[in-house]
Amino acid sequence: MDTTLLKSHYDKLLKDEDFDKLDLGLKNPNIFQILRISKNEIRHSNFLSWLLDPNESHKLGDIFLKRFLREVFSSDKFGNIDQVDVEGMDLTKVEIQREWKNIDILIVLENVVVCIENKVLSKEHSNQLMRYREIIESHYPNHKQTFVFLTPEGDTSDSESETYEPISYEFIVNSLERIISVYGESLNQQVKNYIKDYITIIKRELMGTDKLTELSKKIYQNHKELFDFIIDHKPDVLDGIKTIFEKQIQKRGWVLGSQGKNYLRFTTSKISELTYVNENSNGWRNKESFLFEFILEPSKNRMNTKTVISPSDPKYNTSRLSEIFMKIDGFKQPSGKKWLVNHQKIVKFPFSKVDDLSEEEIELEFNKILDGFSPIVKSVEEKFIEYREEISRMKNIYID
Repeated sequence: MDTTLLKSHYDKLLKDEDFDKLDLGLKNPNIFQILRISKNEIRHSNFLSWLLDPNESHKLGDIFLKRFLREVFSSDKFGNIDQVDVEGMDLTKVEIQREWKNIDILIVLENVVVCIENKVLSKEHSNQLMRYREIIESHYPNHKQTFVFLTPEGDTSDSESETYEPISYEFIVNSLERIISVYGESLNQQVKNYIKDYITIIKRELMGTDKLTELSKKIYQNHKELFDFIIDHKPDVLDGIKTIFEKQIQKRGWVLGSQGKNYLRFTTSKISELTYVNENSNGWRNKESFLFEFILEPSKNRMNTKTVISPSDPKYNTSRLSEIFMKIDGFKQPSGKKWLVNHQKIVKFPFSKVDDLSEEEIELEFNKILDGFSPIVKSVEEKFIEYREEISRMKNIYID
């Protein structure tokens, strides 16, 4: 696409009334977006627990709790209880527990217990639903036991479909919209705003059904060529951020090593002096035999931090270097045969939020990781110095 055509497409977009509506709608403040918790599973569970508790500050009483219980008890999975039973229950003494035995939400009534597993973006894993069921069966043997699998689309559990009743976030939205419609005038304005914001976030972030999402789809269809061009040429999240990372590494007096698109590699000057440099290619541009390595994984919002001994010339004893590292507390026998990793740890980094962060905020987040990794750097450097004579012989004896 040439410059003239690109400008023409852009001019049409700016004149599109729907684009102005979308821009205006996105600027409306939403407490969940402001706090950047719209896709955080724990925060969703916290807010739902707040709504479910009739004694909480929302002053809804048991309105939301009743609607939720009726939905759960209407399932054929729970033959020993029915939705009509809700009216006869004393809900004033209900207990709403968060993260009890790692269960997302637990509703405990006089003779009924409801176990809720809430999945916003993640999937079920490690037989967790079965474990939660066994925990409930063990701790509440005399209660009528019910189990809920709450997901954006109301997905059925892969492992416990016979036990867990699937409920969708659409039910949550419908219930809250009904409450706003019927009881809106009597609700505290701040509480009403919270609930409206929450409805918007569920529709936009989890279900993709809010008005702005539908509007954005219409705009995309009307200006598809322009947006496809922009998407194809959008900058990689690592393009600018890696430079920030490298500067912070160098500020600590550490030395950058061979780099890769998704890799940060570095060492220290003292370690570098004792590091064997290969004559033959080993996969690293500068052919180092050892480096600290951070694998950057933007799609998972994390980094994999490692110590790495690289494949080296046949006469260089990488196994011996690994043996020396294993004398460091917490270092282990490497599982690989070529790339020897004696220490690694996965740490979180908010790659998905970097567009909203200032350079100083990015530096702060990355320095937290460097602070945690610094003892590893120090320990490795100390081993190089402690075994200086042997490592020097290893380094020099095979260089002709």
